[in-house]
This record gives sequence, C-alpha cells and structure tokens, in this order.
Amino acid sequence: MGRREKIKYTYIEHPADVGFEAYGDTLEELFANAAIAVYSFMTDVDEIADEEERAVAIQSEDLLSLMFDWLDEMLFLFESESLVMKHFAITVNESEFNIRGTCRGGKFDPAKHESGIIVKAVTYNMMEVKKNEVWHARVVLDV
Repeated sequence: MGRREKIKYTYIEHPADVGFEAYGDTLEELFANAAIAVYSFMTDVDEIADEEERAVAIQSEDLLSLMFDWLDEMLFLFESESLVMKHFAITVNESEFNIRGTCRGGKFDPAKHESGIIVKAVTYNMMEVKKNEVWHARVVLDV
C-alpha cells in the first residue's frame, strides 16, 4: 500500500465569494499551499512553466495579517506580471510575523492556459490561521 498523499487545500462553500482551507506541517508549507490554492481558482497551476523567480519580503503585525499580506502579494504578482507562483523557498517567522525567501513560477497566458475565476482580493472574512495537529488556514477571496 502506497503512502497517502497529504491534502494541501480544500475548497469551502461561501454564499457570495470563494474560499479554501489550506494545511501544512510547517508554517512555510501552510503559506505555500495557501498561495497555490489562490492560484488554483484562476488556472491549472500544474500547466504553468517554472521559469521566473521573485524575491519576497513581507512584514505584518500578526499572523492573520501575514497570511492576508502574503496572499495579497501573490495576487499582485499575478495582476502586475501575469505570474503564477508554484514553488516556494520561504521562511516564516511566527514571532516577528514576517516572510522572507523566493517564489518560482511562470507567466499565465490566456491563449495557452485554462482561465478560471478572477480573484479580485483577499478578505479577512472568516479568516483564521491556527495549529492543531497541523497548521490550518481558512481564507475567503473576493471574486
């Protein structure tokens, strides 16, 4: 019997917007999986090339704000450069509420890639970041 693949994220129901719950054994894995969940609403992340790299440095006032700011930065990369990031070499500092590192991904081309939902913004509605057995985040996105 093979090793069961870990669940990275699941979609959640929301009456007006879209949402997801992301999971990770570490905060780094949680934040990476949350970014992939956001991009997965917009396109098939697996079809995006892995040829662009960007540095990230985010400072926030608490863990919820860090998740918000992180996902907002991922949306900014999509909106400003059509980038879909899919590999993350980041460090999340839980006590200082910052993220440092690099993201790798590629350009979204609507002529080549599947187009999904247009995500307008991250929201604080129903947002949570907590640790039980694993790290868990719930995020609702404005569409």
